[in-house]
Amino acid sequence: MYILEKRKSQIFLCASSNSEFAEDSVILGHKILFPRDMRNEFKDMRVKFGSTFYDVRLLFSKKWSESQSDINNVKALLIDIFPDLRAELSVVKTIDGVLDVVKRKCSIIDIRPLEVLAQKFEVKEAEAIIREHKEAAEEFCKSVSVNVFQDQTLQVIPTQHLLCETITFVLNWNPDETTLQDINDVLLELKVLHKYQIKVVGVGTGSVIVTCYCPAEYTSSLIVTVLKKIEILQERGLTDFIVGNCTIWNNVAHEVSEMTNKEIDQITKSTVIDYEDTEKELRQQLAEKNRKILELQQEKQQAHLLPAESNDELNKKLEVQFAIGRRKTLEIEDLKATVRQKEDKIIAIEKELVSLRELSENQLQEIEQLKLKLNALPVAACMTTHTVESDNEVIKSKGELKSCCAYNALCNLN
Repeated sequence: MYILEKRKSQIFLCASSNSEFAEDSVILGHKILFPRDMRNEFKDMRVKFGSTFYDVRLLFSKKWSESQSDINNVKALLIDIFPDLRAELSVVKTIDGVLDVVKRKCSIIDIRPLEVLAQKFEVKEAEAIIREHKEAAEEFCKSVSVNVFQDQTLQVIPTQHLLCETITFVLNWNPDETTLQDINDVLLELKVLHKYQIKVVGVGTGSVIVTCYCPAEYTSSLIVTVLKKIEILQERGLTDFIVGNCTIWNNVAHEVSEMTNKEIDQITKSTVIDYEDTEKELRQQLAEKNRKILELQQEKQQAHLLPAESNDELNKKLEVQFAIGRRKTLEIEDLKATVRQKEDKIIAIEKELVSLRELSENQLQEIEQLKLKLNALPVAACMTTHTVESDNEVIKSKGELKSCCAYNALCNLN
């Protein structure tokens, strides 16, 4: 028997027979041999699968026989779902060719790709046929007992793969009470397994051994996923989880580890109790010491207390010193304000002196110009010259008078 974990975590089953075993067949490069007593169950399911696919093919061919655009839509949908089919779908031109490609993605108990096409393109009659097949496949998985494998090794000649790519689950189940659906339910707990090939290698007395192929690049991811769900799998009967020849998890070792943890917990609890008793005693001693320290502090405070009258006198002295200090501060502020006012007056007088100097210089320039003009006039204008000189003397005396006034003001400020 060969079981292949397909997408959606379904199980792929194939069967054939020969004189000693069921006739052998090649599935994905694997040669599979089945015991004779399995022939009828698998043969009936194989016929059911072929009949279902044939009926659906007729309905699809009738719907899309003359519409190439619809066929292209079907191909586009399949490429989006199964990118690895792009090369095969690109060369087919008819709906029969497309369905032949889809068939390689189905199994006798998994026709989900066909169901998706029927639902997406609303082929109602096909949906009813597919629904009937799914019910039959579910009953098949529930009815086929793994007891038929007991004490036998299924002959499989697979493509060689690395030892580290072999994953083994040992389940503590009774083969007489176990069906293929039970195995499928456990594998559904590991959703990551939809990428891997799953096959039942053998069944020993009192247990079921499921061996899986896992590509090397996904081994780490698988180990992490299994360990995350180890409690659930343990409840489902998992006793060993093996990768290659290395046991990653073992129920016996886990129980021993739990016993060791219990012993450690007991020692820890005992230590905690002792610690709590010691801590309680130390707290009592600390409280007694704190009480004595508080009493000593109170005695010290009482010994250093001053009479009430001394405190009143001290407060009065402090108030007087504070008032004196505040009065001095106000006086200093007043002096600063007076100094600022005098500085402002000095600045104003200096500006006025500068203006007077500029005015005096301008008047002197005008006088010099008048002198030059008078020198150029004839003797008859002497009287005018005398008048101008008199005016000049008056102007000079006015300028000197203003300068004296400014000087006196500055002296008064100082």
